Amino acid sequence: MKKMLLLLFIPIMLFSFAPKVAAKEKASMLFHLKTGLKHNDAQICVAYNMIWAALEEGASVKVLVDADAINTFKIGWLGKDAIQKYKLPENLRQGLATQFEVPFEETPVTYGDFLNMLHDKGAEFYINSAMLVVAGVEDQLGTVENVSAKFFKPVTLREMIRFRMNSDFYMVY
Repeated sequence: MKKMLLLLFIPIMLFSFAPKVAAKEKASMLFHLKTGLKHNDAQICVAYNMIWAALEEGASVKVLVDADAINTFKIGWLGKDAIQKYKLPENLRQGLATQFEVPFEETPVTYGDFLNMLHDKGAEFYINSAMLVVAGVEDQLGTVENVSAKFFKPVTLREMIRFRMNSDFYMVY
């Protein structure tokens, strides 16, 4: 009788854990960009490198632009933001080409190119809607009229908390 119960118990346990294991095969990562380009260009630049690495490792990637980093993507009076035309140093491009095993010519030349490449590779980009209003970038919640990357999705504070709670890994820059 004990053997029979044990034989029934093992498959039940395996089936109850199987969906959880299968659902967690692809790690989820949340990259929280808080530091603006003007205050520390290394933060946001390193974040782009790490986002690329996470995507190459097969992670599901969400990027949340928040706090001072919002100002990095604000459209200026010439119709550009602070980072679009910011060139990657040649030695960084060479390092990225080597690490990701891609031809040098396939590495992004500017951070605008880099941002678009990350989006094309599957990174999802979100922006703190409340901070956009507080920073004077937007006049109302839920808009991204004055943000250069039109694929940024404005999110609420509660959505930001859910991103954090549902991520396997959280990286802050």
